[in-house]
Amino acid sequence: MTDLTSELADARNVLLCAPSMTGGEGEACTDLLIPSDPGGANVLWVTFRSDASDCLDQWSAATDEQPGHAAVVVVGESPGSKPDGVTVEHVSSPSDLTGLGIAISELLSEWEDAPRVCVDSLTAMLQYVEAETAYEFLHAITGQLYAANARAHFHIDPSAHDRTTVDSIASLFDAVVKFGDGEPRIRKRHLLQ
Repeated sequence: MTDLTSELADARNVLLCAPSMTGGEGEACTDLLIPSDPGGANVLWVTFRSDASDCLDQWSAATDEQPGHAAVVVVGESPGSKPDGVTVEHVSSPSDLTGLGIAISELLSEWEDAPRVCVDSLTAMLQYVEAETAYEFLHAITGQLYAANARAHFHIDPSAHDRTTVDSIASLFDAVVKFGDGEPRIRKRHLLQ
């Protein structure tokens, strides 16, 4: 996936589109999350599907170096056990986008260096909020991520949503990577530098 990572080097907010039965985005997720020099990196996971330990296991499976700062915002599910050295925030209701936005904003403001962010998954979020509400939330969050100089990626299962919803959400991102049969397809929008 190194080619994918280098092709997305100028994209700060990336949408990974993968049907749940095909997978494929797992390696891309790890590559986008872990920088070439992972020691000292600031890493934030926002998860609707896992607990904090699962997120850290993903990191540990890919590198022996620990992130400088790690935080996990667990949405809906029980936050599970709290790994040592990791900040864990819990937003109990998946429809509480205000609480989620505050948790993300507070964590981003604690770090000086540009964080890496994984949001898994928008499909889970869209089970609890209307598409328009999700769009407005994502518009605000991607703006916060730009302001924090973050590199973020978001997961979505396009087969779980109508095309209008996926296209609307995709319009917020610098790049969209579609997984399915064969090689991933990348669509990037022109970025003003």
